[in-house]
Amino acid sequence: MDYSHYLNDFIFFIINDIKYIFLPTGLASLALYIPIFLLSIFNRSIFKISKWILTSSIVLYLLLLPTYSFIRSVPVFNACIAGLAIYYAQKVCEWILIRRNEFSQWSFFDIQHELFYYRVYIQAVPIKKLKKKEIFFSGPIQFDQHLYSLIYLSRNIIKYYLLLDLTIFLINEVVRTEFYEKYLSIQMFVNLLSGCIVYFYLSMNYEMFRHSLCLLFNRPLALIPDLFHKPYLAVSPIDFWSRWHQIFKNTWLELIFKPTSTFIRYHFPHLPKSIIYGISSMCVFLFSGLIHEYFVYITFNKFSGDQIKFFLYQGFAVVIEHAFKQQFPHLYIWKPFGFILTFVFNGIIASYFLQPWIPFFQRKHAFKYSLINLVIRNILNKY
Repeated sequence: MDYSHYLNDFIFFIINDIKYIFLPTGLASLALYIPIFLLSIFNRSIFKISKWILTSSIVLYLLLLPTYSFIRSVPVFNACIAGLAIYYAQKVCEWILIRRNEFSQWSFFDIQHELFYYRVYIQAVPIKKLKKKEIFFSGPIQFDQHLYSLIYLSRNIIKYYLLLDLTIFLINEVVRTEFYEKYLSIQMFVNLLSGCIVYFYLSMNYEMFRHSLCLLFNRPLALIPDLFHKPYLAVSPIDFWSRWHQIFKNTWLELIFKPTSTFIRYHFPHLPKSIIYGISSMCVFLFSGLIHEYFVYITFNKFSGDQIKFFLYQGFAVVIEHAFKQQFPHLYIWKPFGFILTFVFNGIIASYFLQPWIPFFQRKHAFKYSLINLVIRNILNKY
């Protein structure tokens, strides 16, 4: 059998991908890093510029760059570029608005360490208090442990890819049927699968990141913690969000939760603490909704409002749970019962999160590199 036309098609797709996907994605990533690079060089001079003018100008640059049509037209990767812009923007806000005095004393290397070292985010340890500030791990190379780590991470990458591929395929097949619109149970199933897509996608990319650090920088796997803490085992909304990734947690606490709480306590000193906590928490969830609306806008060139609804409902659930625990501190809720309630709640509310992405799956944009779709398509063509 002549496979030359398959080879030609493959080479053609690779060339097109480099031209229309990887090249613009690489250029966009480089352009997003430029203000970070400049800050790393001139950070000792930032006191000469108003912190609000400096922060707002850099954040605007970072957030507007992914809206450029050259970048926004890149399928799938446009949302990745938007995520990188959000990540850089929140780090700039943290460095200049919150840790300005500390930031102005950092070296170029310190800033890169802060930017790419995940343990800093989950421990919230100031740079000066870290015992070791190193990207290249200076310890001895333990080949047996490195080999085990690379095999473990490679297995995880393959696992998350196959699970992501299968989940996308299932969603595409289900949403095209008439049962999706008729039955709430089917909709809940699809909604939960959409959450699995986010979980598998972020986990796969983070495992590739850990793989690179272990392979290139001699960093032991023990120094790179897990991104998630089994969110599928959550028994309440608060428990769920404590198990989700914590990359933005410290920054949002400092930039949104604490200033909001301080403002309310200053102007309304007699308000109960539970009310202050509730309002501050809702502000954080509202901001998270706005960030995810930004992703939807970059991907589909529209604001849906569904992401804001999803995070506001999640915020209400967290606030209600917190108030309930404050009111009845000794009340014990059976964990299986809490798990079922959380499972059903997330299954219903996730419809808002999924809604803008359903046309994306129906048009099969996510199937270009799908192994499962390729196998099934060949089987159907054969029989």
